[in-house]
Amino acid sequence: RRLYHSFVRCKVDLEVLSVTLGAEVLSAVAVGASIVFPHRRIWPPPRKSSWTGYLMWLLFGVSGAGVVVLGIIDWGSLDLPLWIRWAVGVPLWSGGNAVALWAIVVLGMASTFGDERGLIRRGPYRFSRNPQYIGFIMGLIGWAIVTSSVLTPVASLVGVIPLVLAPLAEEPWLVASHHSSKAPFLWRDMGRCMRSIGVLCRGLSS
Repeated sequence: RRLYHSFVRCKVDLEVLSVTLGAEVLSAVAVGASIVFPHRRIWPPPRKSSWTGYLMWLLFGVSGAGVVVLGIIDWGSLDLPLWIRWAVGVPLWSGGNAVALWAIVVLGMASTFGDERGLIRRGPYRFSRNPQYIGFIMGLIGWAIVTSSVLTPVASLVGVIPLVLAPLAEEPWLVASHHSSKAPFLWRDMGRCMRSIGVLCRGLSS
């Protein structure tokens, strides 16, 4: 009976992981295609209420929900030290989600879903041009540490890929919409974010 329950749990874990990875890979491919072919872009949506916008947010939603569910059902399988989970994972997870939520509130749901709006320079956008993406990346990494799961880091790391690529897909749209070069801000912010994450990962592995 115990063997049967272990088999069922493993099957469910792999099914959730497969769905999550599928949505993340499709998101990354769509964003990557938008970088290569900006005139046929999928993200950001080419117009208001475009089907591509709904598709991308469906993929983002499935990816995010999948990572959360995977962390819950595979909780504790990696057996990380409790102090790392609390001292590193919890601040990253809660802080990242707080930054992302703050950015969404300031930007507004319409613009978050890809509708064009004037350049925002208040709230978290005073410090970064990409606070939502930075917050989501922090949250994914933090959740992988908090859950101490074997499978969640896999989904979290793959989920970071479209978030890193998204600013590059948005660059031509931002330049055309606001008639000013945004590339330095995009590259600087994402570079700073990835350097910080790299330092954190090296510190955890040492």
